[in-house]
Order: sequence, then structure tokens, then C-alpha cells
Amino acid sequence: MFSRKDLQELAEYKGTGAPVLSLYLNVDPSQHTTDEYKLALRQLLRGASAHAAEADIAAVERYFDLEYDWSGRGVAVFSCAADKFWRTFSMAVPVADHVFVSPKPYVTPLANLWDTFGRFVVAIVDKQGVRLLLFHVGELLHTEGMLGEPVRRVKSGGSTGGRRGGTDVTANKHEDEVASRNLKEAAELTVAFCEAHQPRNVLLGGKAESLKQFKSKLPRVWADRVIGTFPADMGLHELEVRDKALKILDEVEREHETALADAVITAAAKGKGGVVRLDDTLSAAHEGRVQILLVAEGYKAEGYQCRQCAYVTGQPLDKCPFCGGAMAHIPDAVETIIQQVLEQGGHVEMVSGHQDLAKAGVGALLRY
Repeated sequence: MFSRKDLQELAEYKGTGAPVLSLYLNVDPSQHTTDEYKLALRQLLRGASAHAAEADIAAVERYFDLEYDWSGRGVAVFSCAADKFWRTFSMAVPVADHVFVSPKPYVTPLANLWDTFGRFVVAIVDKQGVRLLLFHVGELLHTEGMLGEPVRRVKSGGSTGGRRGGTDVTANKHEDEVASRNLKEAAELTVAFCEAHQPRNVLLGGKAESLKQFKSKLPRVWADRVIGTFPADMGLHELEVRDKALKILDEVEREHETALADAVITAAAKGKGGVVRLDDTLSAAHEGRVQILLVAEGYKAEGYQCRQCAYVTGQPLDKCPFCGGAMAHIPDAVETIIQQVLEQGGHVEMVSGHQDLAKAGVGALLRY
């Protein structure tokens, strides 16, 4: 499991200039066998052997042979033996296979996972109580729950008299009152749970009628964080709960990305509050103005970075236009801008399927 602090540490890493081997491996047991993933690992390392240090490749091979237990669905490894730098993260969500060798850790996939599957709470609700589950990037961290007074429906007898009808009305009213009290108590426990753990999002599982009543009892601050619901009962296995929640989170993230990309394209077209394309976005990042960086999925671009002030451009310059320092070729200017934005406290979104952003490659909403 990795945290925001881990992501920040990776983004701010400053070594001696020795290459860092960054490797991401999908190990989802529902997709392929362990032997198939080991073959994919060997192919990734073979592809990196021309640029990575032998000590780093050996360290990664040793980790997967002797230490990794193959229990997760995704794994990230960062190694720079020359600087004694080594980090591993096993995750409960899958990642795309990727290997990258550069002076800094390649954090793009981790930033994407954090944005999509960061800390969230699932509340499974019925008329008697609530079951609460706290997840972080797909990993279950904590559970809690409560059961209130049983909600019993009184069956009517065989008579068809009006008195029996009145009894039924009274019984149904009592049932509704019990359910309402239980849901109120469940909402109060949920609020306390959320305030203690501060999730980014909340999801609800249960029957539609109970969920509607439950949500109405939540204060606005938490009701607004409910991003989706799904049918469920109290006995649903935690892995099924997680998978249903992850599917909703992924769908919501895709919608969010599309809205952000539309906003960036519009702002850039108006020349106010937004930029698109590599050089304009790099300039904004160098000035510390990027609030939200958007990168089209799969987009990479070579660039040039000043050895003195770290200015980055996509243009093949010999000298830095800011300080006059020597410019050095870098294999991926996109990764560099992602690291800059994270170091500045900005936000990074990887966007797929947006045609206009795909044409631009990269863009940003600006602070000023």
C-alpha cells in the first residue's frame, strides 16, 4: 500500500544522477497465471537492460524470486543501487506493465491509481443497521458496523374486518418507525467513521428504498461525497464489495476526466486559465502555475532540461533561455512535468478517450 507521502517522496527524489529503474507489473490472478507474469517480468527487464544498471536488474529479480508473495493484483518497484534507493509497493488493484529508466522514479501510474482509487468508504445499509468498510487503493483497512432493533412485519389474520386493517396500519407504522431509528443511528455511525478516516469518496450498497432514507439522514458534507450506489446485502463478501466499488470509482473517474479535459480545452481556447500542448504546459509548470495537469494516456515526448535551473522544453536548445545553463536531452519530458507538478503540490490526471486532449498530448488548468 502506498500513501500520498510515498507519492510525494518519489516525485521529490533527488539522487546523484544515477539511473533509477521503475517497474510496474500486473499480477492480477484473475487474468493470468504466476508463470505468465514471471515471463512478462523477464521481458520487461530484458527491454530495460540496455539502460538500467545490472545491480538494479539483479535487485528486482531477487525481489520477485525470494521476497514477493504474489498476493496482490499490481506491484511497483523502484531501484537505484548506486544511491541505495529501493522502494516496493504491492497493490490490491492491477496496473499496466511498464518499465522506465531515468534519473528519477517514474510515478505516473502511481499518481493515476491514487487519483482513481484513493481512500474511500463503502456503507452497506439495510433497515436494521450498517456495515462500514474503509479501503485505500483497493486494500481493506478497517471495518465497523451496528445492528439496531429488529424490524418485524406483523402478519394479519384471516379476518377481513376494518379493525384488522387498522391493526395492520399500526403495525406498519411501528415497522417504519423502527427502521427510521435504525437508519438514523446508522447514519450517525457512518458520519463518525468518515470523520475519523476522512475518505475522498463514499459509496452505498443496499436496497434502493433503504439507501434513499439513509442518504437523507447524512449531513450535506458527507451526502455530497456519495458518488454511487449498488445493490447489496449485509452478507456480501468484502472482495465483492471492493470490486463493485472499484468499478463505480473507475466509471466516475472517466466522467471526471472528460469534464476536466473539456474545461482545459475551453480555457486554453479563451486564453485564460488553461494551456495545452507540451511547451506551453512545461512553461506554466516551470513558473509554478499548474493547478491540475492533464496527460493523455500513453502520451510521451522527448525533451531538454537545463542542468542548472531544471527548466524543461520540447525544443532542442543548447542553452537555457532563463539562466544560460547547458541543456541536456531527457527521454520523457512528460514524466518530468508530472514530477514538477507533484512537487509544487499540484494535481495530476491521466485521461483516456478524449480526442482533443489526445491531439494536444498534455494540458493544464492554471492557478493564475
